[in-house]
Parts: sequence; structure tokens; C-alpha cells
Amino acid sequence: MNLGCPTCPDLDTLGDTLYDAGMLIALADTRPGVALGRHREFGRTGLPVVPAPVVAQAWRGGARLAHLARALQECAVVCCYTEREWRRVGELIGRAHLPAKKRPDPVDGLVAMTALQIGAALIATSDVDDIQAYLDQMPGAESIVPVRV
Repeated sequence: MNLGCPTCPDLDTLGDTLYDAGMLIALADTRPGVALGRHREFGRTGLPVVPAPVVAQAWRGGARLAHLARALQECAVVCCYTEREWRRVGELIGRAHLPAKKRPDPVDGLVAMTALQIGAALIATSDVDDIQAYLDQMPGAESIVPVRV
């Protein structure tokens, strides 16, 4: 990651939780009670981290996303990845043993890789098995726990 770019967050502000699209979709709900509570809990250790492609997966616009828009203001959205990192994601999703009937997802692979890069402890997701399949392919990712939202 190129966290030195002007649009990426300061490394010192990053928390130990990373969000995938499932967490953002839960935050976009018109009654995000449980998700909002988890978001506040995750934010105690610093800003939850959201790779920018995850925002694209969850964002559909409109006033009904007010809860999500507010939550994203309390997150560190990371946007700058190198071509080498995207290649690593491609290799990662090619190696992963996904649950039956699941297709490789480059954004889920990016979430797992980013979690390892920043030293995250948790990944808030609705696809625990998918995320775990990617984490299982990366040495050093054993301590990262996918948490269902």
C-alpha cells in the first residue's frame, strides 16, 4: 500500500479492524443498531480500515445510506495499491480453497491481504468462510480473525 499518498490515511490513525462489504452493507441498513454498535466497538483501537474497492461494492447512493456515510467518516479508507499488490491478490485468489459454489473475489482477497499488511486483528465480514479461505493462503495471517456481522 502506498499510505504516503495525499488521499490515504495516516498510518498512526489505523485501528486493528478491517471492514469488508458485508460490514458496510450492515451499516447501510435503515436500522443499523447491531452493526453501529460493533462499529463503535471496533473504533476504540483506532479508525477501522476500509479498502476503497469495498466502498464501491457497498455504495449505491441515495439518502438511505446516511448511516453508512456517517460511519465511513469514522473509517480510514485506503485507496492506493500497487500493481504488484494487485498481482499478489490474483495469486492469492487463485490458490484459495473457497467454499462450494463460491467464485474467487479479488476484493475479498484484497481485504485479507490488507489485513495482513496493517497487522489487523479482526476482519468484520458477512463471508467468514470466504475470508478465512484467503487468510489460510498467507503465512503470518493465522492471528487475523474474521468476525461475522
